Amino acid sequence: MVRFLVLVLKGIAYGLTHIVPGLGGGLILILMGIYEQFVDAIGNFFVDRERWKDHIAFLVPLGIGMVLGMIGLAKVITIVLERYPAATMFFFMGLLIGTIPPVLRMHDDMRPTIGRVAALVCGVLVVVAMRIFQPAGEQTLDIASITGALYNLVVCFAAGGASVTPGLDGSYVLLVGGTYEPILEAVSALTHLEIAWLPLASTGIGAVLGILGFSKLIDTALKRAPSVSYYVILGLILGSVYGLWPQEPAHTSLIVRIAAVAAGAAIALLFGGEPKETA
Repeated sequence: MVRFLVLVLKGIAYGLTHIVPGLGGGLILILMGIYEQFVDAIGNFFVDRERWKDHIAFLVPLGIGMVLGMIGLAKVITIVLERYPAATMFFFMGLLIGTIPPVLRMHDDMRPTIGRVAALVCGVLVVVAMRIFQPAGEQTLDIASITGALYNLVVCFAAGGASVTPGLDGSYVLLVGGTYEPILEAVSALTHLEIAWLPLASTGIGAVLGILGFSKLIDTALKRAPSVSYYVILGLILGSVYGLWPQEPAHTSLIVRIAAVAAGAAIALLFGGEPKETA
């Protein structure tokens, strides 16, 4: 029962990453020490029937927490981001910095080589490119129609994949695709028992398919080329630190910025734990 509750709480934290632009779900999974277990369970759920019970025991409470986090805290996160945007982003930057040591401990052989450093650079460039090409203005679409729902399905597939890829961010994919705000509105409406069937269905199906597909790819990469894969992840993390830099940091004092980064890094280091490799 204790393990179930712990996984629910971790699921709530993972759910928040789906509604907070700039905070990738994969990084939070690393922070909580369950990333490899997550991609293994998701990626092999339909092909490894011998471990179905273990996968279900892990994914069900995590999924419950994810839904609770998205529905119950969507409004709270929106308010915090609106009132304290710069401080919140610096806090998230601290979280990212704090995930670097756990990643370095995920494999025994993490010494730098030319190939691994190149992989790290590629990871940095991927995230930086995503931030550079993010649309500056608001770009929203109607996803309540059949055509809009189909488009949202595709966007959410990509966002789901990004949500399990450390350093990438599903929320940014939704922003680029123009479906972030209508999805957030549909999720927030659930607190008033208002159900927008097409937006919610297309979002859920697309995200689940994306998570399943990308988790399998990542699980395979981690098992076949772990060191290179982790260097790519490190690059994605470093790129995300750049991507989270607020547009108007001068509105927040230097002391608040330092305190926010330090608090985020401290929490990451405190709760990151010792990652365990999956067999």
